[in-house]
Amino acid sequence: MEHKTIGAGIIAVDEKTGDILLGRRSFQSPSPNTWAPFGGTFELKDGNPKTTAKREFSEETKSDEPYEISSSPFYVQKKPNLTFYNFVGIFGNKFIPNIDKEHLAFGWFPIDSLPSNLHPGFKELIDKKGEILKKVIEKIKTEPDEQIN
Repeated sequence: MEHKTIGAGIIAVDEKTGDILLGRRSFQSPSPNTWAPFGGTFELKDGNPKTTAKREFSEETKSDEPYEISSSPFYVQKKPNLTFYNFVGIFGNKFIPNIDKEHLAFGWFPIDSLPSNLHPGFKELIDKKGEILKKVIEKIKTEPDEQIN
């Protein structure tokens, strides 16, 4: 039986502007020089994909900014060798991540002005669920104290 990887990440949304935080992946990463939300690979100590998303986000951004994370994944990508869970995180402020060698840069982008060189997995999410994500972001901007699912 072939090994299947599990991964998870957080689509970080600024509650004031609706902008999304993306990192530009390093040239040593799979899909180099592409933009994607911060995330990574499940570890047994995580216990579940949501914990993976939180751990990876913290490791890759070095952020201790408070945020609210969706109770369930916004989108689950299923490939033959990978299942990736995408959660939405609501942040009260645009913070500056302290990125490491896994990333070349970061940026906060409006959903309608994302970079053209998106990571293939994130591009799939935008292509399939972009209109729904826009509605979620609009709700976050207009009703920031509402619980997200």
